Amino acid sequence: MRSHHQSKRPAGAAQLRLITTPDDTREVISPVHRPRASRAGRNLRMAERLDQIAIDAQREAAEAVMAHDDVSARELLDRASAARRAAALLRAGPSGVRDLLAS
Repeated sequence: MRSHHQSKRPAGAAQLRLITTPDDTREVISPVHRPRASRAGRNLRMAERLDQIAIDAQREAAEAVMAHDDVSARELLDRASAARRAAALLRAGPSGVRDLLAS
């Protein structure tokens, strides 16, 4: 048989529950709330799409230069430049647009 000192629980130690009450069951059953993986915002996603448009336009411009089509090459380079500028504006956000346009 255990002595009084051996059966005493140390402070903070959990006790095994043989009977669960509805409150205890709710704690066990409720799912663990994990923080949702952060997704890129709409502006950032659109900026990435604009960057891809700029890359594609530059590639097509290089092909147009190789084909000696200077008019199409210039249009494609303008498209790439505009897409990069629009992406920069989206990344700057409302507070950084003034500084971006000033530079």
